[in-house]
Amino acid sequence: EALLASPPRSYTRRHWISFPGRGQPTLKVCRSVAQPLVGGAGMTVAAVAVLGRENNPLYLRTFGAAGGGEAAPDTLRFHFIVHAALDHVEEKLASQRTAAAGGGKLDPYLGLLYPIEDYRVYGYVTNSRAKLLTVVDDDEVKDAEMRALFRRLHTLYVDTISNPFHALDSELNGCASFERQVARVVEAGLY
Repeated sequence: EALLASPPRSYTRRHWISFPGRGQPTLKVCRSVAQPLVGGAGMTVAAVAVLGRENNPLYLRTFGAAGGGEAAPDTLRFHFIVHAALDHVEEKLASQRTAAAGGGKLDPYLGLLYPIEDYRVYGYVTNSRAKLLTVVDDDEVKDAEMRALFRRLHTLYVDTISNPFHALDSELNGCASFERQVARVVEAGLY
């Protein structure tokens, strides 16, 4: 029943089977149903958010059980979670600046910002101080997976704002290409 609650992604395997003494081989088609690949390798991304340099929301998309941004209560809930993460982003940036003053290097990947309810919030800051936040519905997330996801999201963000007709720090919700690419990266686990 859990498989039927979400739209299944199916694949087909074909095997040539020959039975001794029965003539020509026959084609047997096996159809299997697998869970949707939300998050791919082992983590389930619940939401992706992009915030501008003044902490204004540029983009928020929910995935999985939240329904792709269609359910208003879940979207508002993720808006709250993302904006609650901003204090933790500022704390991490301040600690990185003090470490960099001693000869360290600034890392755009902020790591785990904080856990809330059943989710964990991870962060990434670009050179232009835009913040990429991901809300993950999993307890064990590898930093390498999160870094790869944020690198892909950052590349998509840079490609979108590099368009000469796109105003910097303007909302990305109207950009169909960005929305489609983010959905493809997250749902197929291409990171």
